[in-house]
Amino acid sequence: MPIVGTAGHVDHGKSTLIHVLTGIDPDRLEEEKRRGMTIDLGFAHLDLPSGERVGIVDVPGHARFLHNMLAGVHGMDAVLLVVAADEGVMPQTREHLDILQLLGVRQVVVALTKVDLVEPALIGLAEEEVRAELGRRDIRAVVVPVSAPSRIGLDQLVIALTAIVGEAHPLDRGRPRLPVDRSFTMPGFGTVVTGSLVDGVIRVGQELELVPNPGGRGRAVRVRGLQQHGRKVEEARPGSRVAVNLQGVDHDQVRRGQVLAPPGTLGVTTRLDARIRVLAGSPPLRHNARVRVHAGTAETAARVVLLEGDELAPGNSGWVQLRLAGALALRDGDRMVLRRLSPAQTLGGGEVVDRAAPPHRRSSAARVIAGLARRSQHRGRVQEDLARERSGTSTALAARRLDLDETEVAEVLAQLVSAGDAVRLGGVFLDAERWAAIVGRARQELEAYHRRNPLRPGMPVEELRRPLGLDAKLTSDVTTALVEQGVVASPGRGLVGLAGWEPRLTAAQRTATEGILATLAATPLAPPRLSELGPGAGALCQHLEEQGEVVRIAPDLFLLPAAIDSAREALVRHLDSGTALTVADARDVLGSSRKVVVPLLEYFDAEHLTVRDGDLRRLRRPSTGRRSP
Repeated sequence: MPIVGTAGHVDHGKSTLIHVLTGIDPDRLEEEKRRGMTIDLGFAHLDLPSGERVGIVDVPGHARFLHNMLAGVHGMDAVLLVVAADEGVMPQTREHLDILQLLGVRQVVVALTKVDLVEPALIGLAEEEVRAELGRRDIRAVVVPVSAPSRIGLDQLVIALTAIVGEAHPLDRGRPRLPVDRSFTMPGFGTVVTGSLVDGVIRVGQELELVPNPGGRGRAVRVRGLQQHGRKVEEARPGSRVAVNLQGVDHDQVRRGQVLAPPGTLGVTTRLDARIRVLAGSPPLRHNARVRVHAGTAETAARVVLLEGDELAPGNSGWVQLRLAGALALRDGDRMVLRRLSPAQTLGGGEVVDRAAPPHRRSSAARVIAGLARRSQHRGRVQEDLARERSGTSTALAARRLDLDETEVAEVLAQLVSAGDAVRLGGVFLDAERWAAIVGRARQELEAYHRRNPLRPGMPVEELRRPLGLDAKLTSDVTTALVEQGVVASPGRGLVGLAGWEPRLTAAQRTATEGILATLAATPLAPPRLSELGPGAGALCQHLEEQGEVVRIAPDLFLLPAAIDSAREALVRHLDSGTALTVADARDVLGSSRKVVVPLLEYFDAEHLTVRDGDLRRLRRPSTGRRSP
């Protein structure tokens, strides 16, 4: 359900036209009805001949209430510009058009009202004047002469609205947010907030948060119910006017300018970098000027830090940092409008390029501007995001963070990989510099490990993960990539080593290992403990274990594989008849001591040859080979 907003000068008949078109009076305040002038936002809906229902936001036309107009224009998919034929283009007509241009609204229909009060020649002059103003702002629009009281031209106006609504495509990248423009209490329901839903779906029962929040963190709330123009719905989609019944907050704790969004998906800032264009008819924007920033339904004062020069001339664009007096909930790419504090006047506007900007020194402006210029392009934004994410990113995560389409992000990431500026590890992408740092650190860690452990074939992957600063999932992808690129080798058993590395025994160590093997062969099922095998036996036995030449059955007991096989065969022969044996029985069967039999039986339990039943062991199934160490 797209949203159509009104725009235009005061007393040109916006509210009257909406009332006649929809049967709903958008002027909801008693003061508005008494004064005959729209003061705050009004809401209605229109059922088109196609059956589609569009939401309508009626905005004030008086200059004194432009801040309310700005709170309503943010979510418009299309605009109904109202110009009275008897007055033509007026100051607020121009200012509203400037604001539409700054916010990127291009879908416009012009209702030339009060045509029943003027001569046909004046209607033509008024239309020419409107088209000239639109042309100066590169806005194309259909102009429809109408009279609300006489219903002249209303059918043609609805046809024109149907056409532009059909061209509107509300954004849906799966990150819903609803800038709040109204909060009130309904008896029996509690707190209700309204707004224009942007980018994503919200559902009944969903957990959301309100940001910014005076407490710092977002205020947790739950969606108790949803309505769209009086209709109860289970979910609301982007591009629609929505009333949300909230649980977990009182209505007086919610204010216009806050935003409803899923927890943790919307950042809050008091400092941002932006590309700003100053309107041609405005005063120059000066360094350190105080302005009012309007973004979404929010507004706050701010100080302007120009990153180049001392002023930004009318009609020109430049890079600025805005240091905000109050927190705003924004995303990169959001548009904003800047106005003078006094006298109130629209100066210009632009787009947020970095909502989490650090403070800048003007002496480093050239470097900052170069970075912002990169970020302002999709490729630059994706590359900057990639450089910030030390654990890498996926296409979906980057798209959500940057408010870009996944297809666009995928294309940029593919370009970065092709150019050597990024690497792909499974479904994760890493900045090329980060990848080079990981490769270099992995080499250093493994070289140091091999020096400390010359007899080990490799380092445990988990031990390598910590100095690399990786999470478990990325560690697996990184290890796979390092192996594929020939940087490391994996001898198995969760180990990695430098490619080409092999444990090397000295002549003395070879002699010692031969002695250990001879000792174990001499007493196959009565091995000495590790401490009895001589100095350095621990490292040598670990090396022999990794080479598959011995089997560890206890921390300080090793057997030859042949001894393990002999014991297995003896136990199977004894247990094949369905009998069971105790440790003492096993000791007699194997002709060994308790110190060897107990860990040996536990070894066979672990390889599922035997199963323990109290003090007895039974055969689980025949074993066809020895268990790998």
